[in-house]
Amino acid sequence: MSVRHEEPALPEASGAGLCVERRSLLWLPLAALGGKLVAGAPLTAQEAGETAGAFVPLTHDELGRRWQALARELLTLPAEHDESYAAQLAGLVARLPLAALPRLEKPNRSPGLAAGLSWFLAPCAMIEFQLEPGAVVRLHNHPPQVVLTLCAAGEVAYRHLELEGEAPPCTELGRDFLVRETRSGFLRPGGSTRLTRLCDGIHGFVAGKQGARIVDFTVTTTPDSSTFSYLELGPEAVEAERRVYEAVWLGPS
Repeated sequence: MSVRHEEPALPEASGAGLCVERRSLLWLPLAALGGKLVAGAPLTAQEAGETAGAFVPLTHDELGRRWQALARELLTLPAEHDESYAAQLAGLVARLPLAALPRLEKPNRSPGLAAGLSWFLAPCAMIEFQLEPGAVVRLHNHPPQVVLTLCAAGEVAYRHLELEGEAPPCTELGRDFLVRETRSGFLRPGGSTRLTRLCDGIHGFVAGKQGARIVDFTVTTTPDSSTFSYLELGPEAVEAERRVYEAVWLGPS
């Protein structure tokens, strides 16, 4: 992955993600349970059993087993389930102490960046990026994947975009199309952000003044890697209020 060095800019404040989807009412039992806790009513044995151990730290191996099982189930489901998968994975990853994360042993190096595969449990892969201060991971899309990016050390700014309307295949370079910024912010150790097949599918990162170590928890839903590309945005938004920019594909390198 190519990088350049620059002082990370503070992302503009943004609202919630702009992808709207139907959500189930599975929160209702949890809301009722919360009501019992507030009211001081004792939990039933079943309710206590359902919550027991939900916050116990996970070992490296236990996270691997749970992540692999969750990812295998996702591969049998349509993309509408990606958000649920990503939320459940984020909950599991939050229970793994950062010190227990696998470490990158044989990185590929380029100016400002060391990166490589640090953990593989088919269909899951964890990719680690070690960024020097101010290093930039350029905006890029992904093959049909669900990616949870965790900050393991330092601080990193992130930015997500989505295609706006029709766009050429990313193998067609130089043709203008539109993208819309959906989310941006900063990650500190333990913080995460995600992209799915339907939402926020373009992202990029800028390391803070102390550098950063980030890891991608990735599950790939297609073997076709030709759908990966970097992209470049126009210097100014064409619709400032909606944060819409012109963009062109740059290819995979």
